[in-house]
Amino acid sequence: MSDLDQIDILSGLKEGSELYAIRRERPEFVEGTELCRETVLSPSHGFGLSHALRAALASRMARFIGREDLAAVYDLMLDDAGSDPDLAVIASGAEAAADVFTGAIIRHADLVTKTPRDNSKADIERLERAGLTNPQIIALSELIAFVNYEARVLAGLSLLEQAE
Repeated sequence: MSDLDQIDILSGLKEGSELYAIRRERPEFVEGTELCRETVLSPSHGFGLSHALRAALASRMARFIGREDLAAVYDLMLDDAGSDPDLAVIASGAEAAADVFTGAIIRHADLVTKTPRDNSKADIERLERAGLTNPQIIALSELIAFVNYEARVLAGLSLLEQAE
């Protein structure tokens, strides 16, 4: 039975490799990342943010970061969660015709992923005006943070592998 996690698979790490072993020196990070993935993408209480919407947003963010491999994983999650044409457009990274609520979510995910430095209190207030509750804003923030974290870990592992 394989002990590879999603980051190992996407970064091409093999059991027994030096980077694989280095990652396992901090098992709390390996296990924590997988628990985080479950929590932000398929929580038991979605706070009105469906698993399919979360997967579509994750795919979109991964594409904006330039991680098509990661986007493909999220696309599979989206298919499993029940994609539809609107969610497929969101996942693709294209401009999406959406209601005020979903449009605000997309805009915020795009902003924080593309230009996190430009995010301000006004952007959170925009989410509130669009009808998001505090738990929804927190859940969205966790999703955005996780996808961006995961993409950066993959990028870092890629650089380390090149340096070997």
